[in-house]
Amino acid sequence: MNEAQITEIFIRAAEADKKLPNTARPSGLKAMNNGYVHDTADINGWFSEDKRDANWAWLDPKNLRNTTNDMGIWQAAMEMIKLVSNEKQRRALWAWSRSEAGGKSFAKWCRQEEGISRQLGDWRKSAAIECILRAFDRKPLQHNQNTPEPDFTNTHQIGDKRDIIGVWRPDESKPVCGFDADLRDFSWADEQNERRRQREAKRKQAA
Repeated sequence: MNEAQITEIFIRAAEADKKLPNTARPSGLKAMNNGYVHDTADINGWFSEDKRDANWAWLDPKNLRNTTNDMGIWQAAMEMIKLVSNEKQRRALWAWSRSEAGGKSFAKWCRQEEGISRQLGDWRKSAAIECILRAFDRKPLQHNQNTPEPDFTNTHQIGDKRDIIGVWRPDESKPVCGFDADLRDFSWADEQNERRRQREAKRKQAA
């Protein structure tokens, strides 16, 4: 999936979202019809283009109900936007999608709702799309259900190793060269004290 496909999904999801009922406010009146019905005298005075638009207005995509495919795209967009962890970037992407679907201008939304410039809004929108692209590219759940192969070693490699080299040496043996024999009981403090005594002796002799 590339950037163009992601933007197309969000724009179509915003178009479907406009047709969904607004449950954030009280429902409208259902007992009466507030629409205005034109009679024949009104319609006779219209131009031919107006008559054609009125006759075919019911086929306008904006007036049609959402199809199953539209709702599937809307649900896919809602799942994709969850991949964006930054809330400001999510809002910018959705506001831009609604503006492309015929809603409020994106520049006006940036200025009125967020108090930011259009350039910053575009950057947040692009960052959100980039975040979705990275989430699809990395595929964190790929091959996560593979079972271990019983014919192969599944433990640490060091667990299969054994000591294969044996060195025999008698207990009374010692290195040929005894250069480090004096280092076994070496004390740094005693060495420093010995050097200090030698310096004091030389100073007394010089005096």
